[in-house]
Amino acid sequence: MNYKTKSLIYFSCFVAAATLYYVMDQRDDFQDHLNSKTYVETHFEDADDYTDESKEDDLEEETK
Repeated sequence: MNYKTKSLIYFSCFVAAATLYYVMDQRDDFQDHLNSKTYVETHFEDADDYTDESKEDDLEEETK
């Protein structure tokens, strides 16, 4: 193997290791944030899912 091939292999390994370290560090930070007491989980729902159909049923019965 010549010098350029070895350098490319070492550089590729370095980039892969640095990327793996960064991803693991970000995952740990995210888990710490989820476990902190300042984290608040919110849940939003569509208003369309909760239409009041009882009024419509009453109006349909009155028109019959």
